[in-house]
Amino acid sequence: MSGRYVVLPKADRDLDDQADYVTREHSLDLGLRFLAAAHETCALLASPPAMGWKCQLSHPALAETRVFRVRGFTNVLIFYRASRGRIEIVRVLHGSRDLERLFGQK
Repeated sequence: MSGRYVVLPKADRDLDDQADYVTREHSLDLGLRFLAAAHETCALLASPPAMGWKCQLSHPALAETRVFRVRGFTNVLIFYRASRGRIEIVRVLHGSRDLERLFGQK
């Protein structure tokens, strides 16, 4: 696999929300750096798709999901899974959030 990834709709909203938050709380420059770092990390994860650690959340749909931190933004987690020669970015969430509850929602 050579860096192919797709960002699913919830993850795309997560990226926008996180970038908006960083921009509001810090600066536009940092918000843009967050987005660049997130996409660079996604591309990196697609190279060896088993790079992250296995997700430890109890939701059954997450059985094949892996987790990795956004480079330079270590509190932000990328949840992803391998699928058909690429990885799918499922969610991008701050680690302090109630992840069990968020993944329990449809």
